[in-house]
Amino acid sequence: MSIGNLLGFGEDEVKAWFKDGFIMPPFGLDEPNFYRIDTGNEDQLMVLGEYMLYADEESEIICAEKQRATFCYRKDGDEYKLYHMHVSNEYNDLVGDEDFPIQITRKTYQYVQNLLNENGRSKGYRIAIREDGGIQFIDCEKIEYIEAFERECVLHMVNEYRQVQTSIGEIEKNLPSYFYRLHRSYYVNCNYVSRIERYKLTLITGDELPIPRRKYMQVREDIKDILEKK
Repeated sequence: MSIGNLLGFGEDEVKAWFKDGFIMPPFGLDEPNFYRIDTGNEDQLMVLGEYMLYADEESEIICAEKQRATFCYRKDGDEYKLYHMHVSNEYNDLVGDEDFPIQITRKTYQYVQNLLNENGRSKGYRIAIREDGGIQFIDCEKIEYIEAFERECVLHMVNEYRQVQTSIGEIEKNLPSYFYRLHRSYYVNCNYVSRIERYKLTLITGDELPIPRRKYMQVREDIKDILEKK
């Protein structure tokens, strides 16, 4: 069993990691996909799989993670016993000169888009934005969040960001209902929210946005309501 870059063998070593106690918030498992691997040895059994892990409604966080799992069994008498287990989140190393794992971001974005399309959420809704002396029509589904700067805004999108000559007040009039105003400077696309905890919100791209200290519970419930109504 391993945690991060740690690797441990045996019951005593694993227990030592949790000697000071460990409280895990309740999670739910969805979209499981497990299959058996033929090892060529009747005494050895291997199972690989992946699934989505969602924080339960009773937990203090909103979190969604795609995980992979490997289970190795060895025959002991008339039954198989687990002797190795490995669970990991999606691989997200940087490629080349990337400052952020863009390749993984694209895969995650495509995955979310598929979910949206399957559930009829992707409407191709566009808003008109003043940019470089003209009008650009932006697909709202591709906007992760909007950041306000005086009379201009920055649109943070999947693989780029755009600085536009339009105030947040003008933009908000035409935003679809799945956008939520965290505070005066940020509007977030709730479809990209991966995790909500005290004082920050994390998107599936890894970007983090601040949450006002006194508004954590309100933000959490508001975004939860928006996503449940979709």
